[in-house]
Amino acid sequence: MKKVLFAIVGLVILAVAGYFVDPNFRAQVNKVKPTTQQVETVQTTSTSEPVKVVQGSRLSDIKEQRVVTASVQNPSKPFYSGEGSRAKGFNVDFMKLLFAQDEFKGNGEIKVMGAEVSTYEDVPKQLLSNKKVDIAIDGLTFNDQDLPGVVYTIPYVKDFGYSLIVANGTVINSAVDTDGMKIGILQGDPDARSFVEGAFPKAKIVELSDKADSNGKWIVGHFNSKKVDAVVYDYPFAVTEVEGTDLQFAMTKIKGSDIQYRIGVRKDDKDLLAALNGAIRKVIESDAYPELLKSYFMSKNVATTRRASSGEVSYIVAKGDTLSIIAQTQLGDIKRFTEIQARNNLANPNFISVGQKLVIPAK
Repeated sequence: MKKVLFAIVGLVILAVAGYFVDPNFRAQVNKVKPTTQQVETVQTTSTSEPVKVVQGSRLSDIKEQRVVTASVQNPSKPFYSGEGSRAKGFNVDFMKLLFAQDEFKGNGEIKVMGAEVSTYEDVPKQLLSNKKVDIAIDGLTFNDQDLPGVVYTIPYVKDFGYSLIVANGTVINSAVDTDGMKIGILQGDPDARSFVEGAFPKAKIVELSDKADSNGKWIVGHFNSKKVDAVVYDYPFAVTEVEGTDLQFAMTKIKGSDIQYRIGVRKDDKDLLAALNGAIRKVIESDAYPELLKSYFMSKNVATTRRASSGEVSYIVAKGDTLSIIAQTQLGDIKRFTEIQARNNLANPNFISVGQKLVIPAK
């Protein structure tokens, strides 16, 4: 019996010694260890403190499992509304294009699951409170430093701005026309207040509740109650607000405003951030992207453009035209596309089509 015990102890000692002395033996042992999440300790060049690096990532999990869980606000028309497989909106269709790019290439289509919250502020917070959430997507305008632990992609929606909404028949051609007006902004939005104070210095600012009526709208009720003469609001979100009402966009993009929406991820998910950025660039450059923007954000409730006046000319959009090309050929300066956009009350430079008549500002 003692001989058997001595033999077992001897084998154990040899095995332990072999693990630490023989690298080939150690490699064979490591092969049978779990590999779901292997953690190594490496030494960085900038500090003597060891840093833990996790092998395997959220990106690789998405590519292997073919599922993405997105933190979303519901409802948040026209970006997201509905439930489960019936969810619809710009973000739903955009994510179909996004996760079809090579950055997320794999076996089969990626399914997007919505982790829903009721408030805008809680959309990125789910990245820190819900480990199942992979990305946060809404009309997010936060910066990297706003919520520690969360960073953002390049814009996936851009070139929009604040819009000026008025009742039909109200004519506003410049900031001077708003002198003395009561202009409404969303309650608790310091960015909007700061912008309106600068853009319309002689107007009175009124903060408004966004409590929706039975039709799911909040802006029109404030007009009906005579609380405001105009409202300044993010154009993309305002589209559904004015649809089916007697309101219109006096200015689809107020000069000096620039709204960009980004996708949030955890700070440590650097490979996922890089993949999203690469995929966003490809989608934005695709032919499908301008059409997607038009399908959700082109409004029929836009104030009619004034006819060409002294020094201005009319121009018919041709195949292959962009506002930048038109600015270069007609005004000699590609940067003047913003003037053409403003003169024609276009919410976005993508909102032109072949045969459309534009007014070109004077040279």
